[in-house]
Amino acid sequence: MKRYGFKGVRIGFTVAMVIILVMGVIGCSGGGNKNEAPNAPEAATEGLFTPGTYVGEAEGLHSTIKVEVTVDANTIQSVKVLEQQDTEGVSDAVFETIPQKVVEGQSLKVDVVSGASVSSNGLIDAIADALSKAGADVEALRNKEPLAAAAKEAITKETDVVVVGGGGAGLAAAVSAAENGAKVILIEKSPSLGGNTIRSGGEFNSYDPVRQPNIEMTKALVDELNEILKYNETEFGDYAETLKTLKTQIKEYLSNGDTTKLFDSPELHAIHTYIGGKRTDLDGKEISGKFELVNTLTQNSYGTIEWLESHGAEFQDGIGTVLGALWPRTHHNAEPLGTGYINTMKKSATDLGAEIMMNTKATKLIVENGKIVGVTAEQADGTPVTLKASKGVVMATGGFGANSEMVVKYNNYWPDMNENIKTTNTSNATGDGIIMGEEVGASLWGMGFIQLMPSGQPGTGALSGGVWGSAETQIFVNKEGKRYVNEYAERDVLAAAALEQTDETFFIISDMTSLGNPDLNGKSVWGDNYQDLIKNKNIFMADTLEDLAKQMGVPADTFIAEMEKYNTYVEKQLDPEFGKKNFGAKLETAPFFATPRTPSVHHTMGGLEINEKAQVLDTAGKPIEGLFAAGEVAGGLHAGNRLGGNAITDIFTFGRIAGASAAGK
Repeated sequence: MKRYGFKGVRIGFTVAMVIILVMGVIGCSGGGNKNEAPNAPEAATEGLFTPGTYVGEAEGLHSTIKVEVTVDANTIQSVKVLEQQDTEGVSDAVFETIPQKVVEGQSLKVDVVSGASVSSNGLIDAIADALSKAGADVEALRNKEPLAAAAKEAITKETDVVVVGGGGAGLAAAVSAAENGAKVILIEKSPSLGGNTIRSGGEFNSYDPVRQPNIEMTKALVDELNEILKYNETEFGDYAETLKTLKTQIKEYLSNGDTTKLFDSPELHAIHTYIGGKRTDLDGKEISGKFELVNTLTQNSYGTIEWLESHGAEFQDGIGTVLGALWPRTHHNAEPLGTGYINTMKKSATDLGAEIMMNTKATKLIVENGKIVGVTAEQADGTPVTLKASKGVVMATGGFGANSEMVVKYNNYWPDMNENIKTTNTSNATGDGIIMGEEVGASLWGMGFIQLMPSGQPGTGALSGGVWGSAETQIFVNKEGKRYVNEYAERDVLAAAALEQTDETFFIISDMTSLGNPDLNGKSVWGDNYQDLIKNKNIFMADTLEDLAKQMGVPADTFIAEMEKYNTYVEKQLDPEFGKKNFGAKLETAPFFATPRTPSVHHTMGGLEINEKAQVLDTAGKPIEGLFAAGEVAGGLHAGNRLGGNAITDIFTFGRIAGASAAGK
């Protein structure tokens, strides 16, 4: 594997999370005797099942999954999830869709949810356990082809704006269009809203005149500002004037004599986004973010925070640096993962009168006289849907990270892209909007650049299932017990380095201080229970580094020496080995933790080319009338590598713009 020599910076921070208890009944109500486990009913003498209600259990990703299944003699009537503590947001779709599919299809042969296969299989096994107590032939049910749902009468509706996709960008567009006076219909192909947004860590990058003065400015960050003063504007193309303005800001900041408070500005954010995204593909072609998009993002980011807050969203007071963000400007929503954004936007959209249609997959854009005037769609049961839009269609379908064929087809950045690589994405991130847009002549921009998240969970690709602190506090070590990379670098740098390690695997090392002194009987940053993570060996915990090394399976002497050496770098605020530029406290407070990680597909930078008004451009660079796009489906902003924390800023900033533009504002 080729080694990539990029430079970069970043941080992350810890937030307490909530565990889900799902109580959703799917299907019709059941009658008969209630034979709950462990009381075994008499064997069925007629039909497929002994009628009644049965409880089944199986192990999920982080917990025991318990279900209640009601059957009559020949029918699975309902499936209710009684208990589960798998990762909130990441596994929500598992517990919403699989019970429904089992009842509708009368079969255990259902697809697992991509990115949550362990939870999916655990739930299926729990349902199978309950059905076995009802006398079912479980193996036959696992191999039985599901019954096809019956389509209903075709649906046709007219509105002002149609939004395709119910993640953060789509909901923001729906809210924005509605508050600008448009009648809105939003369609979402899955049974739940949220997309990748609800699965994300929820990190939002922005300068912040309110919170910044409360954040300490470190010597390492001051040194970096002095380095920026040495940059040559002639090497920054369209960003030359932005850099010139930034240099003036930095000089004023340094001349004030008080460099204890965090410095940040839209211009610094823009320069970081430019540097972080400027990359070269395998053919030697260089790419960087379109200036008008980057400038729009960074100039409007704080306004987006205020807009979200006006709709009820809440942000924590602190500012940190999520992995790959390059500067402390990362905000975190007060609610777990991306749930706060989705809950807030859903309420505002419905309060403003937007109609939301679930289980409705867009199939084709409707074109009349060169203008996009609506979409055709199909519901999960096959019911055809036609939606006419008098003002415009907003495409917010996300990227194609869960479509391995598209990932391999377009990848022109990673020399050896494994078609079986896991993803952090929802299974619905299959590139639908990009395909539909290309069919009507949209220009595709930056499709060859696929971002790998270095810190995916081995076996699943998920972001969850581990613990770690902020980037400046992290130490990455490989299976030989040695540190091998600047942990503050961009995500592609970290992923490239991880792919060169034994088994493409490494460990994130933390201690109690870096984790914020958590309650070890409580929940981690991703909503997982610490004790379950330890029990299932998702993480290792020890009171000594020697014991931690033993659990990790790495040479203790080597590992301990690396930790001691790193702590001297913290003391000196200097990393002569890998050039880490920002440091937290030493890692020396027991207990110590190690989380095994491996890269997985995280973000697809390319998509429908847009301008600063979120209009989709054709191959001649002209706006396609009536077509807008926002979020990961759009290309042009993140170039070759997205900064950590920029995606949430992107989807809500450009989602808001797309909604207003579609409404004619």
